[in-house]
Amino acid sequence: MTDLATPSVLGTLGDSFAWQADALQWPVTTQVGPGLAGVIACTTAVSWIDPSSGLLMYRGVPIERLAGAVTFEEVVRLLITGQIEGDAAHTTQSRLRDGRRLPADVVHLVRSLDAQTHPTLLLRAGVSALGCHELSGDDELSGERHWRELRIVGQVAALVAEVGQHRRSRPPLAVDPTTSLAQGMLQALTDGEPDAEDVALLDLLWVLYADHGLDAPTFTSMIVASCLADPYYNVVAGLSALRGPRLGGATEQVLAQMLPLADEARARQWVGQAVEAGERVAGFGHRVYRMADPRAVVLRRELALAARRHGCPELFAVARAMEQEASRLLAPRGIHVNINFYAAPLFHLLGIEPAMVPCLYAVGRMAGLVARVQEALAQGRLYRPVSRYVGPGLDGATP
Repeated sequence: MTDLATPSVLGTLGDSFAWQADALQWPVTTQVGPGLAGVIACTTAVSWIDPSSGLLMYRGVPIERLAGAVTFEEVVRLLITGQIEGDAAHTTQSRLRDGRRLPADVVHLVRSLDAQTHPTLLLRAGVSALGCHELSGDDELSGERHWRELRIVGQVAALVAEVGQHRRSRPPLAVDPTTSLAQGMLQALTDGEPDAEDVALLDLLWVLYADHGLDAPTFTSMIVASCLADPYYNVVAGLSALRGPRLGGATEQVLAQMLPLADEARARQWVGQAVEAGERVAGFGHRVYRMADPRAVVLRRELALAARRHGCPELFAVARAMEQEASRLLAPRGIHVNINFYAAPLFHLLGIEPAMVPCLYAVGRMAGLVARVQEALAQGRLYRPVSRYVGPGLDGATP
């Protein structure tokens, strides 16, 4: 992978200070904005996002070099171990795939819940049940062994597949260890043998979702990890942050807004009316980028190809019209398209119902989450920011 490396100077995080690959002298002082904007919470070798240029790298490899060229399982290995190939590649793949063999009592618990419960709730319950099954009373709370074995990534993928089967009143599927995570997922969610192009498309979506800095689910999991809580607590916490409409839940909103629109004219009209009314266009806006999300640019092309291949080119026409009109109206305000806008209709073309899409998002994000939790455990620092008091009593008066 060394031939894919880029220069060591990575760019600028923001106006507060120049962020480079050189070692930092702690503590680092930054200008802090609402929502911890501008705070440097840790050092990392997992990924880099440059908000000024749109550069996104996993372990020094630009995402454009990975998208469509490697599988999700290879990116899991890259993010967590720092390598795609090598002597341990087969072992890592086996651990990922074998993790899909869920304990019978965990499957039973998921199946005992109402199938109409939102899939993210069923997934959260399943992860909690796995924690009860996998960890004994004398397990070390940090769960270092469980992170290292990477089984938890395969387990989350298997739980998502099981939730999808349960919602459609289908029996559990026997796990075929020869199938990739992407192939097995589509087999479970679509009742058929997926073609190679659809498997590659799901791999691509997961690769692009695999890591994106200290987003809410990842940072939440890192905070829990710094307390030395076990991995299943970590994942439940991350899933809780992922669920909201500002993050993973936005994919459902994209489909709710996009699918009813019949043509390009109606799409432009709807966007104009929504913006004029002060409503949010789902799939627009990002806390990091000052331009269009580079991952969305990759997926725009993929949607054009996939929509034609699946016999519904009008879906791409509607999406493109929405993006163009929303960009015309929102870009002057600094609001640009993000990955969810084009990922959502691609999941739809793969036959995945809107409510299940956040769960698929979660599978992809597990790669970066595990990698960054391992870093947090190695750094051994309990996260404990401070607050700035603005309440009564500062002037000497009794509150």
